[in-house]
Amino acid sequence: MNNIKTKFQEVYIPFLIVSIGTILFYNIFRWTLDIKLGILPLKENLLNFWIPFALPWIPILIWLRIRIRILNIKGKRDNGYFGYQFAMAAAMAVPIIISQNYIEKSSFDLNEISSISEVGELKQEKYFRVTSFDVNQKSSLPYVTARTSGRNNDNLNFYLYLACPFDGANSIWYGVEYKKNLSNRISEQRKNSEYRTFLKKSEKEFETYNFQDVQYFERLGYSDDRDGFIEAIKERNTDLNEKEQIILVPKKDVFENRLGNSFPWIFGSFGIGALVLLAMVLIPKIDEKELKDFRQNKPLKEDDLKDVLSLLNPMGENKATAILLLLNITFFLIMVFDGLNIVSPTPKELLEIGGNRRFEVMNGEYWRLFSSMFIHGGLLHLFMNLIGLGLGSSLLENVLGSVKLIIIYIICGILASLASIYWHENTVSVGASGAIFGLYGLILAFTVFKIYPNYMRGMTWMLLGLYAGVSLLFGFLGGIDNAAHFGGLISGFVIGGILILTNKKQLQKNAS
Repeated sequence: MNNIKTKFQEVYIPFLIVSIGTILFYNIFRWTLDIKLGILPLKENLLNFWIPFALPWIPILIWLRIRIRILNIKGKRDNGYFGYQFAMAAAMAVPIIISQNYIEKSSFDLNEISSISEVGELKQEKYFRVTSFDVNQKSSLPYVTARTSGRNNDNLNFYLYLACPFDGANSIWYGVEYKKNLSNRISEQRKNSEYRTFLKKSEKEFETYNFQDVQYFERLGYSDDRDGFIEAIKERNTDLNEKEQIILVPKKDVFENRLGNSFPWIFGSFGIGALVLLAMVLIPKIDEKELKDFRQNKPLKEDDLKDVLSLLNPMGENKATAILLLLNITFFLIMVFDGLNIVSPTPKELLEIGGNRRFEVMNGEYWRLFSSMFIHGGLLHLFMNLIGLGLGSSLLENVLGSVKLIIIYIICGILASLASIYWHENTVSVGASGAIFGLYGLILAFTVFKIYPNYMRGMTWMLLGLYAGVSLLFGFLGGIDNAAHFGGLISGFVIGGILILTNKKQLQKNAS
């Protein structure tokens, strides 16, 4: 009985307090700064999903991860404890995500108006029912784009945005969207065929589109869909003031049904998560030693979080590794807060923010050879490169020194960018992988010419095979810029060879 009481006091009750506090905090934060004041310059997909998905990990890592250790979880150590952390994060994230749909829709009433021009006067409103309106279908402006999605970019999504002007209303547009999903693993020929079929079918459907078949209109907020319609309008209005444009999309359901069952599911999902956590807390026994250490405020002996934070410390042992990791993370956050899609930004978006392409570089924009090294095509792209960068640079920093490692990283990245534009005529190339492959070219040279001691060379060969080999193999299957990979790998190997010829003994001494 004492064990159950201890589990409640030290693990379960703190989980409930932290969970309820996190859910309330984010909803109040979102409602106040975004919905009420409109001063949160973040896209809806970030506010509705990605921030709620990531936010719970902060209180878990700060307050709850140490408490979980008092449970004697079988299958030792980190895998079992991570499962508990993941369950806690899910129990918080799901109700937060559901609640965003509710507060976003419930915070606005339906405005009955007689003319579409009145929408411009109701700047803080979202939903409108218009008594009478006309749309100039012949003046519609199209924009087509594509995005990948799925765990490994398995899906390819085509989007056609048609911005149609309302008669008698400036800067107010009727938005019509068509989309098609297909596998991203099919051949390029099949993709092109599906693309043409999608456009023809959409254009045919639009010819008979019923603009009056609408229950009410929703004003689009800051989102990828709004960006698509704005791009359509910009095709013929290059000096457009984007903020003044109002995009209205038709809704065919009954306004009173827009919330569905989201409100009860906020509580229902949290209740399910809380019950699952209760069972998970009650099943294992208490680790008496961990409990004693916890109550005496002793730090964890094995703490992965501290290891990660130390790796990101630019004043720590691996300064160059930390600086390069932080630069890539910082540039990605800037991209996201600038409005790029966190999962799959389009080539056009990547080019605008500094991506690498032959035409722009050959016309004097040489800075793209450098800037593209710190731009990534989505969260998964960044995550994989951070792993490769962390592993590769940590094997080289003690051998080369921090300053030399950063210089070589930049040189290899620029040479990889040059290889990319030499090989590809019209491909937008981004990512740190060219520079990272430069580091693996160095590791290859140091392994082949026995700079690393014998006990390390098995590990370096395995790392080269798992990261560099597998990445190159996937590159041959499509969707990855292997020209940059080979350019970086070869340049790194050559630089490594030069260093070995000029300073082999010192390198061997550093490596040992």
